[in-house]
Amino acid sequence: MIEKAFFKEKSTKWSKWLSYAIVNFFLMVVVFYILLNTIAYDWTGSLYPEGTGFHLDFLGDNLIPFIPEMAIFYIYLFYSMVILSMVYFAFVDGEKGYALSWSLVIINAIAILVYIVFPVSTYWWRQDLFAIENLYKGNFFAEAMFGYYRSDTSFNCLPSLHAAVSVIIFYAWYRYCKIKPSITRKIIAIITLIIATGVVLSTLFVKQHYILDEIAGILLAYFVGKYTYNFLWKKHKLK
Repeated sequence: MIEKAFFKEKSTKWSKWLSYAIVNFFLMVVVFYILLNTIAYDWTGSLYPEGTGFHLDFLGDNLIPFIPEMAIFYIYLFYSMVILSMVYFAFVDGEKGYALSWSLVIINAIAILVYIVFPVSTYWWRQDLFAIENLYKGNFFAEAMFGYYRSDTSFNCLPSLHAAVSVIIFYAWYRYCKIKPSITRKIIAIITLIIATGVVLSTLFVKQHYILDEIAGILLAYFVGKYTYNFLWKKHKLK
């Protein structure tokens, strides 16, 4: 009887893990990344002709210099942090990661709706930078950013998805180390906070976003994350 109970419990845990892993994979990869962050994102970015749209550079944005080295945060650390965190919360602790999956989907869905009705563009900054592109020949990070400009739409700015996704990743680790405290998780939460801060700042220094874009992205991530986590983690509510 004891042996049967042991294998039944083990089978139940395996089934539960597999269920969350499948759902999280579907939400994070299929819905968030493919449908929303690729197909819908590219579609909304092509709705309006280049050279049109709003530019929100009235908070001192034009005083912020172009610093291509900030691509370290904008491209390399951002995508590394997001991918590793998604893998962990999808497959290592999928039950808790379920909240992150839904947060990413909701954040991106809201952003797509805003992009449709409120097209904000950085087209003018890009034209200024392309005019002096030769000055940055040989600069690895500058060339990476110019390549990014050519592959990414100049629209879809407010809210900033780089800001929103970075903040929700940090928020996920923050809530996680509150509910399952450990030195390792606290260190990871601190690291994600540092990277998220760097990413938010980098979007301004690589001239991809306006200050208002960042404010909107941070607020979007905070409110979506707070209510999603409180709803899905009812048994472990945190302030």
